[in-house]
Formats: sequence, structure tokens, C-alpha cells
Amino acid sequence: MKADISRWIILLLALVCAVQAVSAFTMIKEEITPTSASLEPGQEVTARYLISYKMLTTGSKYMDDETFEFSTGLQKPAWDFKIRREGCPDITIPTRGGAYQTLLEFEIGYEGEVQLDVQLRGTVPRTPSGEMEVAKIEHFRDKTVEDVYRMTRKVVSAEQVGSSLSIQQQNLKNLKTDIDARAAEGVDISAAQAKYDDASKALTSAASASPSKAAEHIATAIKAMDEAKPLLDKAWAEKKVSDTGAVLESLDSKINYFIEERSMGADPRVVSLVTKRESATLYYSQAKDGLNAKNYQQARSKADEGLNKANEALHDADALRDTIGEGFSLGGNLLLYVGIGVVIVLAIVGVVIYRKKTRWDELG
Repeated sequence: MKADISRWIILLLALVCAVQAVSAFTMIKEEITPTSASLEPGQEVTARYLISYKMLTTGSKYMDDETFEFSTGLQKPAWDFKIRREGCPDITIPTRGGAYQTLLEFEIGYEGEVQLDVQLRGTVPRTPSGEMEVAKIEHFRDKTVEDVYRMTRKVVSAEQVGSSLSIQQQNLKNLKTDIDARAAEGVDISAAQAKYDDASKALTSAASASPSKAAEHIATAIKAMDEAKPLLDKAWAEKKVSDTGAVLESLDSKINYFIEERSMGADPRVVSLVTKRESATLYYSQAKDGLNAKNYQQARSKADEGLNKANEALHDADALRDTIGEGFSLGGNLLLYVGIGVVIVLAIVGVVIYRKKTRWDELG
């Protein structure tokens, strides 16, 4: 008995899924003129939608319980509907006016796959409203929405664009200040500068464009500036990490001098240098990890800590070398020292020979 109930439940679910699949409509084509992402108050708009659909109840099952409902935020709208069926002449529904339209089942209820060609004309309201719904299409069955489609656009006025342009021009100046500051520190600003140039060009174009086009240029500028900031952060962090690495290399050279050439590896002062060097190296490693993880603030912070510790050790190393002096070492100048030794030996030999010869002369 339980197995039979389970089979009935599965069958009912399958039927529900089948009904949903059949009832769905598909948007084949959507067009709007003007094509800009934003519209202006008072602007004339034309939109077209080509829909493929299949009614659930047609012919002998005709119940007039399915409708298509249309609405728009445009003023003085005009709707043209055309029904297309393969192998049959198009059926044209006379132009209708009004923000809300309904097509009943007896108007569009044909068997098989049918296409509905919808054309809408209207004017953007004079009062800006932020985002406007150009068109909304709903497929109802028994007062239940089976499918819905929306097309929206932002509405921008000259006043709104002017205010936005002013804000973004100031943001561009702030970005330029940051770029110049990093350039003064020796940071490679080329990638960020290229994005700055793109943003500057877009804002210049926005200043002389219509509101809808200006809004597009401003959006382009915002995107370029948003991309410039992480590029500048990355280059700045890379410079910090590189500077720390260079100081560590110099420190290593000095420590190696004390250990290898002056045999001072056990000297407490050299041990202290090695300890500070290890601390600086740890910060340097953490800075590189931050750089790889794109955590540029952490990379800069750890690089600064490593640089401070390395510079401290470097100062101590220079002071220690001044204290102990150059000393004597065979490392690095071996040939020079060998040459000096040979000269000294020859001089001694010469003196000895000279004295012997002088003694022989005296004897006679």
C-alpha cells in the first residue's frame, strides 16, 4: 500500500513539473531604442519583444483562464501585438494605448508553439524616478503568475549627471594625488596611471555629452578608478617588499664578513646581528605572503617592520666594523698579501746576503 502511495506521489510531482515546463514562455528577442543603459526625462523610447509560448488550455479544453498582462512606466504608451504561427499568416491586433494591457486566451490561445511579437512606444516621464520599468510581461493561469519578465532602465537628468560628474572629478583628483605620492617613493605607477588616463578621458567626454551618454561615461570612469586603486596598492606593496629584500641582502653581506673573514661568529655582537636579521627575515616572509594573497595593506605593514629591523641591524653592523677596524684577513686580497710576503722575504734574504758579503770583504 505504501509503495502504491509513493508511486502516486511521484506521478503527481512529474505532472506538476510537466505543467510548469509547458506553461513557460521564452523571451527570444528584446530590443530597446535608445540602446544606452540610462534614459533621459522626455526621451522617446521604442522597445520590441519576441516571445515564444504554449498555452495550456486551447481548443476543446478552452477555458479562458490564461492571460498575458503587460505594463510600462512610459508615458503615452502605444502597444502593437502580432501573433505568429508557422505556416499561417500573422494575426495583427490593433494598436492599443494605456500603461496596462491584457491579452485574453481567446485572442492568443492557439495550439502548438506560438510567437507573440510585442512593440511598445512611449516617452520617459519628465520627473526623474531613478529606475524605471520599461516593460513588465506576466503570464497568468487561474490568477497565478506562471512566468514574468522585466526590463528596467535608470532615468537620469542633467542635474543628477552634473552632481555625479562633480563628485567623480574630485575622486579623480584624489586618485592623482595618491599616484603622485607613490611615484615620488619610486613605485611603478604605470598600470594605475593607465587606468587614471582612461577615467580622465571618460569624465572629459561626460562633461559635453547628453545626460544619458554622460551617465555611461561616468560609469566607465568609476570602473577605471576602482580598478586603478588595487593596482596602485599592489605596486606600492611590491616596492616595499623589494626594498626590504635589498636591505636584507646588504645585511647578509656584512654578517658574512664578520663570520667568515673575521672569525667572529661567536662574538655576542655578531650573534645579536644574526638574531635581528632572523626577525627581519620573518617579517619579510610574512610581507611576501601578504603580497601573494593580495592583502596589500598587510604586505606593506610587514615589509615596513622587516625594513626597520633590518636597518637597525645594518646600523649596528656598521658601528661594529668601525669599532674593530679593518684588521688582517687573507680573504678577498690573498694575492696581494702573498705578494707582500714575497717582497718581505726577498728583502730579508737580500740583507743577509749583503751582510755576509760585507764580512767576507773585511776578512779579505
